Amino acid sequence: MDHVRLSTVVLTCVSVLALAACSEAEPSTTAAPSASATAAAPSAATDPTTIDPGTGGPTAAADPAADKKLCTAAKKIADTTKADVVKAATSGGDPTPTIRKAYTEMAQELAKATTGVPTSEAVTALAAFGAASGRAATAPNLDTAADAPEFQKTSAMANAACKKAGVDTNF
Repeated sequence: MDHVRLSTVVLTCVSVLALAACSEAEPSTTAAPSASATAAAPSAATDPTTIDPGTGGPTAAADPAADKKLCTAAKKIADTTKADVVKAATSGGDPTPTIRKAYTEMAQELAKATTGVPTSEAVTALAAFGAASGRAATAPNLDTAADAPEFQKTSAMANAACKKAGVDTNF
């Protein structure tokens, strides 16, 4: 397994663990708008700035602070997982079980962290990357799975979304 693939696996796992650490969403303390205020406001379905280009449907407004917190947690998970994988790889043994575990944990933690939270670019990208990590964990060949276009695309999407949120990740 080459260094780039190992780094990707490690960072993926670390990101998932970090997301799990901040997956508990705090309840909103703002009051719901009155019926007249909602009637006068433009609909998200008719406002082109709130249309999700991936689904064509409306999206919730992004919360930059929440995205930064989510991405920071993902980065922490990736860093921790990377350390575990590097340790396994340098011990002289087969790092494959550790890498599979890292992908599995990344998938589980990203799923927890992105479930039930308002949709944003970061949430969508990290959820997709988590799903791709889960598929990679169960793939017969980890090298092939890590090099697959879907995995590379979701990794790049997660990195770009987190960068926009102010967190430099490397999945």
